[in-house]
Amino acid sequence: MKDVQIYLINLDRSLDRLKSMDKKLKKLGLQYERVPAIDGKSTTFSDDQINQKKYSLCHGKYITPTEVACFISHYNTLKHFLEDSEKKYALILEDDVSFSPDFKEGVELLVKNADLWDVVKLNGAHSGGKIVFKKLSSKFSLVWNIFHQSKTGAYLVNKKAAKSYVEKLLPMFVPIDHEYIKFWKYGLKGFSLSEYPVVEEKLTSTIDYKMLKRNRKPFYKKLPTLFYKIYIAFRRIIWVLVSILKNRFTFEKK
Repeated sequence: MKDVQIYLINLDRSLDRLKSMDKKLKKLGLQYERVPAIDGKSTTFSDDQINQKKYSLCHGKYITPTEVACFISHYNTLKHFLEDSEKKYALILEDDVSFSPDFKEGVELLVKNADLWDVVKLNGAHSGGKIVFKKLSSKFSLVWNIFHQSKTGAYLVNKKAAKSYVEKLLPMFVPIDHEYIKFWKYGLKGFSLSEYPVVEEKLTSTIDYKMLKRNRKPFYKKLPTLFYKIYIAFRRIIWVLVSILKNRFTFEKK
């Protein structure tokens, strides 16, 4: 783990979460740096940070400040990694996750196979239609997700990925867990680690989901959102298929 900088994104007002995560990471023998999360309840966002018109069209909602704050918090963490760390990789964590007993083994396997990836998801809401790229051990494999796979509780990036994200993430127009998995857009080798070694705990979210529900547009105004989601779904499938063909050609050539 010596080449991995661990960042924990945490709101100043979420002291209980910080205490809990500190205990979990210390139990694993891992040092981390806390990155103060942006508080959407007390922050005004600029046009450089969020494209409100595109957000409304693609996300199908009116602005939810806490959702924007989550996005910017991840952006700030990636930028901080580029500017302030000499380590090769960043493990970015949200403060509501738990780790499997073989979590460190999974991360260490990824570091040993770092030539294969630029970014790897370590948690998710469901399997996401897994296609195995490479088995790393009897427990873990690098997989492509052919379907949308949400959550940003834990992911590993190298410098190339961090640089591409910092250059292209802003302005926001969809949530961070919808955006950073567009690996084709960022020119990255992106995967998930299967089985996921990190799970999201069932805590009250700091993203105001009640506000999210209130901010949803009526269904008859969400046609552009439907078209956008269909486009992204097809784009993801095409990216996975092209990735499979490219890697098969590379292996056959070798």
